Parts: sequence; C-alpha cells; structure tokens
Amino acid sequence: MATQSGITIDGPDKPYTIVSNLPRPIPGSKQALVKCLAVGLNPVEPLQQHTGLLITEWPAVIGSDFVGAVLEVGPECARLRPGDTVYGCAPLGQNRFAPFQETFLVEEGVVFKKGDNISIEEAATVGAGLLTAGLCLLAGAGLKLSDDGTRAPEKDEWVVVFGGAGTVGQFAVQIAHACGYKVLASCSPSKDSIALKSGATATFNNRATVDDQLAQIKKVTGGNFARMIDTTAYGYDIMVKALETCSTAATKYLTSVDDWSPFNTPSAINEYRASLGHLCRLDESTGAQVTQDIAGWISTFEAHLGTGTLRPIEYQLFDGIGWESVIKGIQELESGKAAKKIVVRTQAE
Repeated sequence: MATQSGITIDGPDKPYTIVSNLPRPIPGSKQALVKCLAVGLNPVEPLQQHTGLLITEWPAVIGSDFVGAVLEVGPECARLRPGDTVYGCAPLGQNRFAPFQETFLVEEGVVFKKGDNISIEEAATVGAGLLTAGLCLLAGAGLKLSDDGTRAPEKDEWVVVFGGAGTVGQFAVQIAHACGYKVLASCSPSKDSIALKSGATATFNNRATVDDQLAQIKKVTGGNFARMIDTTAYGYDIMVKALETCSTAATKYLTSVDDWSPFNTPSAINEYRASLGHLCRLDESTGAQVTQDIAGWISTFEAHLGTGTLRPIEYQLFDGIGWESVIKGIQELESGKAAKKIVVRTQAE
C-alpha cells in the first residue's frame, strides 16, 4: 500500500506528530483523491487535539478548511475531474477525509470548485465559515439565496448577527445581506469595520451590559427583526431576551453554532443549531440532513462566490510551507495573537 506524510495525534491531549507512513486512500463512488495545497485553521483543530471531539479512529488525522488539486476520481464521480482545484470543509474525525496529509478524499457533492476569481489562499478561508453560516440562516432561519448569484432586493427587515467580525459571523453577515436584509452585527468596537465591510448596516458593542445591548438592538431595528444567529456560542440568553422583549415579529428564529449546550428555548421561538461536524456521517439522522442540505446549496454558493456577492474573508498567510508550519500555525491560533484567519500552504502546486 502506498504511504504518505502528514500530521497525526495519538489520543486526546497528545502532541502533533509528523509521520510518513499514512496510507494513501483510494477514492470510492462519487469521491475524488485530492492533493492538499493549503489549509485554513479553525478553533476546531486545537479542540480536537485536546479533547478528541468527533474523532472516530486513532492515531487521528485532523483538519477542516482545505484547498486541494484533484488527482484521480472514483466510479460515478461526474462533477470533478483530474486537474480541478476544490475547496471546502472536510468531514471531521474521519482520517480518509482529513486534509492534514499529502492526499485525502472528498465527496464530490459537498465541495466547491475554485473559480479564477479566487486565489488558493482565499479559498482556504471559506469552507467552515460559509457552511456553518449557511446551516444557521438557510436551514435554520428560512433565508434563501438567489440561484444566479445576484443580491435580492432590499427588504425592510433586519437580521441580527452575534459575533459579526468572526469567521462564521462575517459569512452570516454576507448571506443575510445577499438575501436583501439589513444586518445588525455585534462585535467589539475595534472590529466594527470588519462587520461593516462584510455588509452589516450597523453594529453594536458585544461587550456592553445585557441591558445596553438589548436597548441598542431595539433602537436600531425598531423591533423589526425575526431572525438572530449566534456565531460565538455565548449569545443564547441575550438572543432569547431580545426575541421575547424587542422583536415585533409573529414568527421568530433563534439559530446558533452551539450544538452541545442544554437549551430551554421558549416554544414560541423556532430553534436551530448548526452541526457541521456531522457532515458526511450518513449513518446518523443529523449527519444525513446536514449533508443533504449542504449538497443542495453548493451550486448556489458557487454562483455567489463567482459574482462576488459572497467573498472570502481576510487572512494572514503563515510563514513557510508544510506540516511543521501547520503545527506552528495552530500554536499561533491558540495563542490568541492572530488578527485574521490563518492560512498555511502545505505543498507546492
């Protein structure tokens, strides 16, 4: 069996190890084998390394956002061909799909094909952020993007985004804006410009007291909002209060990236929690639904990325190329020093 290099962890809280004996996977039906060109780093990488979250086999290969070059395709793979460049978010916890290795598998239905208007580094910023925001707003809150990549006519209604300057938050702002909504985004005052650049109409200080935040939401929106998304996993309580006391909508939606904490959402509020970590776990009801939803949006997202109504986010390219740089990049992410999303090149094209 052909082998290859990559990064493994031997168990929860075990160190990253660079190895050269990983099996090179073989693509199955509707799959492709891709060469990893770049990865975008997310908090889920250190979380998996420390806790083993969602990992199904040890030693584990991890990774989430990726860009790769298609080397070969499996049977019935009609959408991809050798030479294509693809990007997205890898299914978590399954070694054959993990991008922290020379080659890995992708399911053709849930990856993006890179257009000429997006660089490899830019593409590495998109996967997890866009798909998570999409789950919350499209599946969870009933928004709908146009099929042709155009922005919808402006609506006289607000969407409220908690954490509008983070990775998921920036894409949530973009999606809501592309759907025609006015967007009120929370963030620290120093990051206002990030949320506004993504399409937010207004911002409010997420470090203010709860009462002050509620007052600002009511003042800016006039109560004319029905949908709230928490991209931080810390905004549940204030979202419930805002929907109950500030919103004038008859039907209300609370969506969150937090799919692990106990919620006690009032029955009058529709609750949705994004579970991107279950992508391609087709033996689970949640995984099957998430996979079906994302597969149904890929062409629409590609259209909007092509026209620029959805855009990659700003990034910082980490020095060096290869697995050692990936490990150092994760350490930089954990240190809290990174001002932008970290992208690391893993191999030459």
